[in-house]
Amino acid sequence: MTGGKNVLVIVLDALREDSVVPSFEEPDRCFKAANCIASAPWTLPSCTSLITGMDATRHGHFWHSHALGASDLVRALPAEFRKVAFVNNSVLKRNSQLDSGFDHWRYLTGHTEPFERAATLIRKARRRKPLFLLLHSNISHDYYYPKASEYYDEAFPDEPGGAFVLGDEVIRWTGTTPAQRAAVVKTYEASAIKAVSSAREVLELARARDDFISVVVSDHGEGLEYDEARIHHGGRLHDDLLRVPLCFDLPSAVPEGQREDLAAALASAPVAVTDVLPTAFALAGMGPVPAVDGRRIGSAPAERIVVSEERRYLYLRDRFRLNVKGRHRFMSLEDQQENQRLLEQLAAEPLLRSYRSKSAKLMVTGLHFRPRAGSAAEARGDVVGWGERLLGAPVLVLHGDRLFAFELFNLTDDPSERLNLLAADGSGMDRLMESGREMSVTVPVSDEGEDTEVSLPTMLAGAQRIATN
Repeated sequence: MTGGKNVLVIVLDALREDSVVPSFEEPDRCFKAANCIASAPWTLPSCTSLITGMDATRHGHFWHSHALGASDLVRALPAEFRKVAFVNNSVLKRNSQLDSGFDHWRYLTGHTEPFERAATLIRKARRRKPLFLLLHSNISHDYYYPKASEYYDEAFPDEPGGAFVLGDEVIRWTGTTPAQRAAVVKTYEASAIKAVSSAREVLELARARDDFISVVVSDHGEGLEYDEARIHHGGRLHDDLLRVPLCFDLPSAVPEGQREDLAAALASAPVAVTDVLPTAFALAGMGPVPAVDGRRIGSAPAERIVVSEERRYLYLRDRFRLNVKGRHRFMSLEDQQENQRLLEQLAAEPLLRSYRSKSAKLMVTGLHFRPRAGSAAEARGDVVGWGERLLGAPVLVLHGDRLFAFELFNLTDDPSERLNLLAADGSGMDRLMESGREMSVTVPVSDEGEDTEVSLPTMLAGAQRIATN
């Protein structure tokens, strides 16, 4: 290992890719990814992917009760490293199991203290005891809490008192007017500005030392489109939640060739949040990085497919967010009762996956139903009813006791993911088959009581397309 290279990773929770203005970029030093994709659309599973380097499809860590092994990446750091994390979201407390391998893991409730503690450690870092510092901030995530009003007045001093704080209505925006919804978006913007400026102050301290490999990244984005039912986070896999900012800031000791290779790779092929630590540790001279799903950026194939997954939440067309085995935060009693009614119809948690290349994305939603008393027509009516409540305009396919919904988007022509190419003309099923082969898509089916992952074309061969109203 090359001595004296520290690693700083700043995670700005729920920061959309289009909210980083101005950028952290700096010529010949700080390089931005054109397309960085999160492994999941909310904090626990996506931060798990960041720290372990494992895709959410493999670690399955959507609940604290799910056993999670120690991160090979963190444990593989040389013994002389001091490994410290300051986290700012309650789902990242020690019960998240993400502290394994760290010397010090501290959950901090306020927005200021994580940055202050990080700044102190950066100033004190010593060559003989290199530092791996993970700094997580919830400033942009918490735009729906009262503190965001202060950030609004700071960001927009000519519009004091203009913030609108959603509070308990954050997952549905219930009862809001168009003017209030516009104020929500601006309140989020103010929180994002505060998060970015706070991160920049810490980054400048690391830059001044010139011995830190620094990374600024987000774990997921945020939904702000009420009319499209794309609000809050979790429960869906559109790019407003999965496409996140990522910047690498390199000290002068990193050779020019490595800088050029990293800059070129970040500007071309999609990269994943799982790539962050393998890349940062390699740039710090750690040597061979343990084999994980993430790869050193620049070594991944140019035509890579990035897979993201969600299992705990499912957003529906009426902005209802199904919550599986959760604490039901922000849900009214009526919402909780509806949540239970819907869960009783399912044999397992919903499965949401997206397969994303540089220019295309295939989204899959899978629902596994319990056996239903009554006629086949009634059971089919329940399935169709679920299909009609799903977001967007998915193509629905029934395979045994499972309903699958598919959407395919051309991200070059349709970056907002409005037009499902599978529903645009009569060739939808043929196009779905071909996309499944090209992206190596798999889906679960029942095989003698056990779930088995099969290729999408194989599943479709025995499935039936169904229509909704």
